[in-house]
Amino acid sequence: MRRIAMFILLSCCLLACKENNGQAADAGTVHRDTLTSNMPAKDKKDSVISNGEYIQYYTNGVIKMRGIMKDGKREGLWKSYYENGAPWSETTFKDGKKDGKTTTWYENEKKRYEGYYTQDLESGKWVFWDENGNPATQKDFGKK
Repeated sequence: MRRIAMFILLSCCLLACKENNGQAADAGTVHRDTLTSNMPAKDKKDSVISNGEYIQYYTNGVIKMRGIMKDGKREGLWKSYYENGAPWSETTFKDGKKDGKTTTWYENEKKRYEGYYTQDLESGKWVFWDENGNPATQKDFGKK
């Protein structure tokens, strides 16, 4: 399985290099993290893997979600984005369960809420904001 994944990764890299033909990126291109690329949206395919980086795309080519899969389960930090590329959420996973800090944002990039999970359950202090970035409420779910 690992050899197949490496083959696919190397093939993608070779194709990307071939399509670029050594030309510099367009000076007008805006790069936000790794959300943009020169690959046409129609050529971007969602990852289907059990181990390694998983990436899901919107039809316009913008990354919708990305993170690491380990034995078919989410592991570590996962990031989701709105269709315009703005961050939507960041959540930490352990063995496929939410476990650690989570943060979500409104589409205007103001924080929506922030808190912690312990084995897929809310725990500790959570803070919520309104769409203007003003603190709205807090909730304590108990021990972290």
